[in-house]
Amino acid sequence: SHHDQNGIVSVGSTVTVSSPRGENKFTIVGASEADPAQGFISNESPLGEAFIGHKIGEKVEINVPSGKMVYLIKEIK
Repeated sequence: SHHDQNGIVSVGSTVTVSSPRGENKFTIVGASEADPAQGFISNESPLGEAFIGHKIGEKVEINVPSGKMVYLIKEIK
């Protein structure tokens, strides 16, 4: 997996985020490699798509069935 020197989320990035539900780690992969249960989310999924292009310290809002989730990006690898 490649390391993005610019600290911007892209395919291949592992993102640590915090939300009201706690901290999560997601790795953004191509659709064929997606395995959400293991934290591998597709770049085409709502969550993956929402994170792409964001930087550390930014908040990402995602509409989920229960309302809005706000994720704070803490780390990008």
